Amino acid sequence: MARIVSACAYANNEVAFIAWDVDELIPGCLGFDVTRVYLADDGTVQERTRCAAWVGFKGQSNPHWIPQDTGVWPVQKLSWRDLTLRKKRNGARRRPDEVRVRYEIRPVGDWKPGLDRAPDPTPKRVKVAELDNQKKPVKLPDGKIKMIEVDAYEGRPRPLGYLTEAVATNDILITSRRGAFRSTFTNGILAAQWLRNVLLEDGVIEPDELFDKLSDPDDPHRKYLAGDVLPLLHELFARPGEFYLGLYELEDAELINLLVANATRIHVILANTSADKGVWDKRNAAARQALIDAGVDLQHRMFNNATHIGHNKFVVHVPPAGAPRAVFTGSTNWTSTGVAGQTNNALLIEDDGAAKAFFDYWTRLKADALDVPVPFGKPMKDAQQGAAFRAANKTPVTVALGGDASLTTWFSPNMAKRSKGKEAPPDLVEVYRRMRMAKHAILFLAFYPGQRGKDCIIGEAVDIGLKDRRLIVTGAVSSPNAMPNVTLR
Repeated sequence: MARIVSACAYANNEVAFIAWDVDELIPGCLGFDVTRVYLADDGTVQERTRCAAWVGFKGQSNPHWIPQDTGVWPVQKLSWRDLTLRKKRNGARRRPDEVRVRYEIRPVGDWKPGLDRAPDPTPKRVKVAELDNQKKPVKLPDGKIKMIEVDAYEGRPRPLGYLTEAVATNDILITSRRGAFRSTFTNGILAAQWLRNVLLEDGVIEPDELFDKLSDPDDPHRKYLAGDVLPLLHELFARPGEFYLGLYELEDAELINLLVANATRIHVILANTSADKGVWDKRNAAARQALIDAGVDLQHRMFNNATHIGHNKFVVHVPPAGAPRAVFTGSTNWTSTGVAGQTNNALLIEDDGAAKAFFDYWTRLKADALDVPVPFGKPMKDAQQGAAFRAANKTPVTVALGGDASLTTWFSPNMAKRSKGKEAPPDLVEVYRRMRMAKHAILFLAFYPGQRGKDCIIGEAVDIGLKDRRLIVTGAVSSPNAMPNVTLR
């Protein structure tokens, strides 16, 4: 009898990936119902929740982008990403972490006598905004959006039945904690139908409503979009001791207030933001003044030119009468859009050696003092990072993490000059070395690493893949201009 023969689940703190295999084609199989099973510490089942799917069968459509259970719209492949593991499918609410789950996968086909029935496929009635021919909401005389009741999806319902018993995956712990690391993520994907539906809950989308929500520390939708990043920062600053920060952008009200509230315990090196009509650092201006007014130990690291940026975003925690204990870093800029309007990550490393490496870097930043422009927005074409600072960053720091694990950290800039010429930066030399050691695949995810794939990891990955056709080379970049053979306009 054809059946599922194996099933595995993997997860970070936000999304789970589930994959399964069959011994042969299952006759009549149209897809798979995937159920998330919550477990108690002793392994007993606490709750079952079917996963959400947004794509139906041929002849059905989902014009309002409303999810159905996978027992109604089954997964039509042998793997699935559970995007609602932490995020609710129908609103800006989040599920807790530090929970243990497993998944059950069960094949379904058209129902016929003798099969256990899958969930009732009859679409529920839901309220949505009425749209005109241009797909814009229709407004009532009072200016509010006209809401109408419709079927959750269009098309003929397709009753399904279960073809075999369910197969369970391994148990997984949904946690941000892995050894010395706490990894967290924002949920700031704004181009999403659910967010549009959320903004229309009161029947109207006001001008700048979304930006106002992202900027308001008390807004529940902002809290949802920020994920676990802001709570982790608040948890860090609740610890006794002092904090040493290297920041690039700082304009989020909640984070500014957090720093001001800890003014006597923080030491900040704050770089400048870009120019606006010839004036530099407008985006940081309010935060910079707030830190000055609060008496914060603040060093202004101002380049105020288009050649150099101080792209740091980290915090080192030093407990009372102690050495560096933890470091918070990651891709998240300290802006409203950074914490709630973009897809970012944050990493807390609770290791003395790693914290010391970042603290030593902060100390080098402090020693590499730059002239402070008067006023702060004045252009400074000659401001640049010093030769001694660059030379010190050329050597990485490796710390043992226990067992066979170690962490190697590079800091920048680590070249004598901004223009590298024919020499590759030492951190990229190490990246290229490891890429050439690949045995099966090179997977990459990069934010604009270069143009046309030249002198960057994209061109290197393509070159390695062309020389060894057995390798799988695939990934994603933030702009097509970073790929080879692109004509820039």
